[in-house]
Amino acid sequence: MRCKNCGWDNPDGNNKCVKCNALLSDYENERTPQFGYVADDYNPRVTVVGNTSNNFNPQATAIGCIACGYPVRPVETECPACGHSVTGSKKETEPDKPVSKDPLFIGTIIQGANLDEEKTNMERKKLTGFLVTYSLTPNGDFFPLYEGKNVIGRSASSNVYIKGDSAISEKHFSILYRAIDRKFKFKDEQSSNGTFINEELLDEGELKTFDKIRIGTTLLLFIEIPLSSFE
Repeated sequence: MRCKNCGWDNPDGNNKCVKCNALLSDYENERTPQFGYVADDYNPRVTVVGNTSNNFNPQATAIGCIACGYPVRPVETECPACGHSVTGSKKETEPDKPVSKDPLFIGTIIQGANLDEEKTNMERKKLTGFLVTYSLTPNGDFFPLYEGKNVIGRSASSNVYIKGDSAISEKHFSILYRAIDRKFKFKDEQSSNGTFINEELLDEGELKTFDKIRIGTTLLLFIEIPLSSFE
């Protein structure tokens, strides 16, 4: 027998509900809403079946089905008797989803946009040139150069990180570009094996496009981007 107080299915012959201890015989004449009630003129909280004491627990006490009046617990999504959908029911296994307060989600969200990538692009300096090499892989590699100071070396913290050549110092040399004069100036950063420009050992100077730079056993080709072409 199903308890009309809590909705628990009890074995036949029980006088009391094994879950809420309510007398099962007390509800034989209990008035419940009849078939035909609609949402506009029916309040399920008014027609709660069973426990009306001060210990009323709305999460454990059954309410009358809006369609047939059968007791339905709040955790059920439909009436066990007629299958009618129960408005406002909530599954115990579905917790409330917290509302995100992350400031990154304030504003318009564009599908497919990568916020970290967009932030990096905004902070990145202007692209000014490239270093190209075929010494590391047969198919070639290239490294972008940006406005300001670009440190080239074997350290992972370098702006241009070249790995696999033990003859290169951690911070081997640097290339400096300033927008005020639009010149590329290189400087050896006290490397162990020196910096060669077009096979000449130099500590500092100015780079021109297609200059060959050799550090360790790696040969790099310098290519300048003519920014004046984009103005």
